[in-house]
Amino acid sequence: MLDSRRMLLILFVAALLLQSAATIGAIFFLGLPISTGWDNEDYIRTADNVLAAHTFSVEDAPPFRPNGFRTPGPLVLNVPLRLLSFRHDIAAALISRVVVFLGGLLCVIIATKLNLGKYALLAGPLFILSPTVFYYSMLAYHTELPYAVVCSLLALGTILYLSKTNRVGAFLVGVSALYALYLRPAALFVLIAYIGSCALIAILNRQGLRRRALIAAGACLFGTGIAYVTWCYRNYVVFHAFEYSTVSGENLLKYNAQAMEPYLGVTGKEELTEALKKYPVKLQRYSGPDQFMLSDQEGKEGLRLILKYPSAFVKSHMRGTLESTFIFQPEALRSRQDRLGSAIVIVMSTVHFGYLVLGTLGLARLYPRLNGVQRAALLVIICVGVISDLTGGALYSPRFRIPLDISFAIGAANCIPWMRIPISGCAIPLTNPSAHSLQSVRTRMS
Repeated sequence: MLDSRRMLLILFVAALLLQSAATIGAIFFLGLPISTGWDNEDYIRTADNVLAAHTFSVEDAPPFRPNGFRTPGPLVLNVPLRLLSFRHDIAAALISRVVVFLGGLLCVIIATKLNLGKYALLAGPLFILSPTVFYYSMLAYHTELPYAVVCSLLALGTILYLSKTNRVGAFLVGVSALYALYLRPAALFVLIAYIGSCALIAILNRQGLRRRALIAAGACLFGTGIAYVTWCYRNYVVFHAFEYSTVSGENLLKYNAQAMEPYLGVTGKEELTEALKKYPVKLQRYSGPDQFMLSDQEGKEGLRLILKYPSAFVKSHMRGTLESTFIFQPEALRSRQDRLGSAIVIVMSTVHFGYLVLGTLGLARLYPRLNGVQRAALLVIICVGVISDLTGGALYSPRFRIPLDISFAIGAANCIPWMRIPISGCAIPLTNPSAHSLQSVRTRMS
């Protein structure tokens, strides 16, 4: 049945409908926080304040002071969602399924460019049903859904440009880099990894591919630079600080350094406790004029502790990375202590791990079939995904695996044709259904 393109299209639509139904069910029966919760409220308030011609603020009452923690990328999706949904959670969830469809479609196009043939259509539903996309796309106002789409655009632009020196590909790389950084400050590490991997490809290859790889790196650098400089300029005008966001300082102390606690001795724990008491303000919701000054102080204190106890930092960071890679337990599920929450974590973690195994196997099978240019593009895409996964660390959040799951969805789609499906006690290989019929004829003739 999987040999039929019609069946593959049906699976694509079925995956989208299943994810949509699960989103509505989670809102009604599990209390999924579409418009409540710490991050959701920040994104929504910022969009509402921009629409009301106030300012880029997370405050819900005057004087609507500007905020230096958030960046403007989420407004691209959230402002239309607030207008079109009339601020209704169900409507916002349903409208945002268009973006989910776009992400799945981009995965299909990427898989097609990597010579998966008709089985490229499987990459779409596999992307939609991957635990990271399946869950985080339920949160309509979060950054994870548009971030998954923009990472897919970055991957597609890479393949297009490296393959054919296509200007559209270079444009996609530049725009994707710009929007990714506007969406999430943490994307800076991913974009640096992209530039570095393209530079490495250029060093290891000959003139034609070398030139295209360097131009792709330059397009990414150009888009990243525009996003960084423009938002730093905004912060300089508003806060007199030419810095991108207060996220970096907050994360260094409140997440990276704080996560070292289980691996510190008595003296180290006391030192960490004193540092946290010294900076009790959560910059995520703080709108004072000294936001960047506090962020700089927190960053220096966090970096000091990390450099003083490097072993504890490495252990905590690697533990967080491994847990988010192999276990699917986002913030909302981590806070649930009931049996239902535990069952959801077990099921989703099993699927999460399955994508890793099947995706890796499928990518390993795909790589030898690709030409040199396609291999280079695939390596860049995988490198970006791995670095994204590593940046999560102490946050213990599987959302950092989203760029890598794009590759895993493609790998799993490529792995399925080599799998055997039992039908009436027989195992029929999907790769060559005619071979089974030919063998049956030979058996009867003999």
